[in-house]
Amino acid sequence: MDKKKQEFIRFSTILPEELEVEIHRAEEGGFWAQIKNLPGCNTQGENFFDLIDMINDAVFTYFEVPERLRKDFLLYVPKFSPRAREKVLHEKMEEVIREIIQNKGMLEFSRA
Repeated sequence: MDKKKQEFIRFSTILPEELEVEIHRAEEGGFWAQIKNLPGCNTQGENFFDLIDMINDAVFTYFEVPERLRKDFLLYVPKFSPRAREKVLHEKMEEVIREIIQNKGMLEFSRA
């Protein structure tokens, strides 16, 4: 087995399947997030979609996943309730985000 495959398997076993993320609005604009099941792992983004990218980058950085392997892993994406998913599909993302933040800002992410 080549080294890249060995590394991929090793990181596959340590990366969590799900994340518990607390999302907040930043005073200067945009959002910031605390990844609750990874102590000290925080990130920020200019908008919600940027924040999702930054959460993935923060997790890969936290576990020191080499850049060359990152594209081989499934990304973490938010798990929305059916009601929230319906709003997202109808372009009411701002309303979904407001509800998430008002309800303690917790959102689960899973690898998709």
